[in-house]
Amino acid sequence: MKHFALALSAIIISGCSLSQNPNIPATALPQNSGISGSEQQLLNDRWWENFHDKELNLFVQEALHQNNDLKIATLKVMQFREFLNIKKSEQLPRLDVIGSASKTKSYMASFDQSFTFDQFELGAMATYEIDLWGKLKNTKMAAFEEMMRESYLRESIKQRIIADSVIAYFGLKTNTKLYQVAQEKYANEKAFYAYMQNQYNAGLIRESDLLQEESLVQMYYDEMVKQNNILSAYKTAVSILLGKAPAEVYAGIKKMQDTAYGSSSLPVPSNLPSDILQRRADIQAAEAKVKASAFLVSVAKSAFFPSISLSGTQGYASSDLNRLVTSNTSTYSAGANVLSPILDFGKIQANIKAAKIEQQMALLEYQETVRKAFGEVKDSLHAYASNKERLHSQEKRHHAINQKKRILEDQYKEGFATHLELFEARKEEFEVALSKEAIKFETLKSAVELYVSLGGGFKADMKNNHTVVPKM
Repeated sequence: MKHFALALSAIIISGCSLSQNPNIPATALPQNSGISGSEQQLLNDRWWENFHDKELNLFVQEALHQNNDLKIATLKVMQFREFLNIKKSEQLPRLDVIGSASKTKSYMASFDQSFTFDQFELGAMATYEIDLWGKLKNTKMAAFEEMMRESYLRESIKQRIIADSVIAYFGLKTNTKLYQVAQEKYANEKAFYAYMQNQYNAGLIRESDLLQEESLVQMYYDEMVKQNNILSAYKTAVSILLGKAPAEVYAGIKKMQDTAYGSSSLPVPSNLPSDILQRRADIQAAEAKVKASAFLVSVAKSAFFPSISLSGTQGYASSDLNRLVTSNTSTYSAGANVLSPILDFGKIQANIKAAKIEQQMALLEYQETVRKAFGEVKDSLHAYASNKERLHSQEKRHHAINQKKRILEDQYKEGFATHLELFEARKEEFEVALSKEAIKFETLKSAVELYVSLGGGFKADMKNNHTVVPKM
């Protein structure tokens, strides 16, 4: 008996040590990480509202409401939550109602007579598995981490949808502005061409000057048609994003004012947050996968140890249905079952090795996700800073060429500037105006991508909020 107790104690102690350490690799942050308090406030749950555009807010809300990928991701979180509930229930006793009724007829040749027997049973059966080795607990924890992983993946999808919708919104406004610029320039040039025709008819200008103006009219017209085609294609792409007809999408956009942001007015953080690992949902998803794989290694190891379960029944048995539920017909039973592997030809060991391989792959995926995240943040910070400088330069250039064009217009009327000088200045101003809008869009797009690379408004220490699945 003493030896049996020692053996049982050894088994229990070894079983209790089955839990695996996820071994999440430590990640060193750059020396200059950390953003100011005011910039920290920009990384909130509704970061797109930092652009202070009510129409943009409605646009994002509509995109989130209509997107099927987000709906599927939400359903997956709900599905994995039910898997977790199943694993939780397996840790608790199970109670079942049992009942049976039978009629048996037998014939005895010695008496040359048949006999009929009725048997009725009614009761309850309880079963409970003793989780000595932590198999059920580790299975439940693995299910929890899988649910959290799906929740984080949903957050990543949500942030991508928000970013795409914000970029689409600014893109639609930019393309609308580009079309309006081309349309306005074409209308102005048509009027100026009519003026030049009168000048030519009066013999005040050369034919070559008139032909140059005609060339400029056609260039503006070509650009207007091209921008209209681009705008039409963009509206179609946005309609797919929102699940609406292009006419419905454009109905709310065409009255919007031009994007008011300049190179010095974009509300975007300029450095790496010190808690970037908690702010990236994809990193948290990869970490949850590592944790789940560690728990599953423990589950695989527990197969080496006996499975112990208790069971008991309480009920009634009688040959008369009318007297079934009475004290003299009550019955009960209680017992324990032990199931332990002896020979499985290496199946358990193979399962453990397979689980460890999954854990190693999850660790490698985590490391790769972290590297990719830091690379994205670095690239996004650089792209935003670079585009911001380009926009500032283009704004100064546009201001300078505008001033030059106005001076040349006055000088041309007074006869101090040639038509060619004015022609080139007007052509350059048009090209710079289009370039400025395009660079402004690239700057806005890089600002949005920077928000996404910094995790948007997500933060892992708020995971309880993020596991709440929104209503469909």
